[in-house]
Amino acid sequence: MSPDLKDLRATNRASVLNLIFVLGPISRVRIARLTGLKKPTVSSIVRELIDEGLVYESSLDQTSLGRKPVNLRINEQYRVYGLIDVSLWSTRLTVCDLGGHVLDGLTVPTLEGDAVAFLRGCARQLAGLLRKHPQESVGVSVVLPCPLDSSRGFVYWHKTLGWEFVDVRSILTEELDCRVLVENDARAGAIAELLFDPQARNLASFVHILVTDGIGAGIVIGGRPYFGAHFLDGRVGAGIIRINGNWQEFASQNDWEKNASDNGVVSRFCELCGEPSPKDVAAEMERVIAAATQQRDPNAIRALKETARYLAAGIAGIYLGLDPEKIIISGKITRVWSLVIDEIVEQMESKIHFHVAPLRELIVPSPLEDITFLGGRALLLREMFGGRTLPDYEEAESRCAVSSSGEGSSLFWAS
Repeated sequence: MSPDLKDLRATNRASVLNLIFVLGPISRVRIARLTGLKKPTVSSIVRELIDEGLVYESSLDQTSLGRKPVNLRINEQYRVYGLIDVSLWSTRLTVCDLGGHVLDGLTVPTLEGDAVAFLRGCARQLAGLLRKHPQESVGVSVVLPCPLDSSRGFVYWHKTLGWEFVDVRSILTEELDCRVLVENDARAGAIAELLFDPQARNLASFVHILVTDGIGAGIVIGGRPYFGAHFLDGRVGAGIIRINGNWQEFASQNDWEKNASDNGVVSRFCELCGEPSPKDVAAEMERVIAAATQQRDPNAIRALKETARYLAAGIAGIYLGLDPEKIIISGKITRVWSLVIDEIVEQMESKIHFHVAPLRELIVPSPLEDITFLGGRALLLREMFGGRTLPDYEEAESRCAVSSSGEGSSLFWAS
């Protein structure tokens, strides 16, 4: 088979796999209609996938008239994958099936200083978990809260952890002997939005803002993740310009990331309560949310609302600079969205002279929970299914514009 035909078959296979994963259970007839592939081509690819054990016939399509075609599903137990999800205070090591179900896992403290020793330790522990499962591993995804080069799996730096210029992929590959994908947490979250959030999947452009003990952004342009020339996109926490109409001094204490993150919420809450700020921001943020939602604690509510104003100040710059269709927020702050959205809108309106989209429709909370976990899963599925992002299948089907004679045509964009 010539290289061109191999590439075409790989593209067609990826198209079929994507459809089965996203829309399954789905029939061969519907796959042919949506992809534009000829029915014999679809049948040949499906037969190959069934023989491999990746796809199975699950049920009859009851929506069809006459003879009922057979529906297809992804075999979630076909392979497993590993995930190393690093946050500032703790790191999760998990083994999952293709359906995202956790089969095994543990949580270890994230260690400052010696990144190489820490990552080797994580890899060895994860390798031990993977060996307990008979299925072959499709790989390991690593999600990290710092600027990095995704193509090389190379971390530039992490100020708090004291990591600098770390070849994460090489370190982990030596220990795991499998495919290793490395991604920034906010960008991984944007990829998860593309794969798992139907609303985001149908957008041409959006910015995903991950709010944790810091802030990061993942940018999607033209339905694809944007990586920047040097993989430094999304570093949006560099400074504050105005809050409530007042200019802020450019200093570390007025850094947007520090003021608009969970760290900002916790610092304000502790200051209002006359308490010292704890080291574990994640745990304290849970306490603040509980105090605000369950006890209606005025200090907790005030801390959340003041932080929302800082968050809005940065969002305004992103909105004016990129003009995305949506700005999707994820993180614990979305659990108190009804408390903070008015503050966000009011602050943005004070900074934007005019806007052409309703702000409450522009800035939305993510419907996805545990976005970094889903981001790690999305990285491996995206790789496994041919490196594709996903289009609006339902719209394509409703148009019925794909001809069954369009051999090799595709609804997919290469990433």
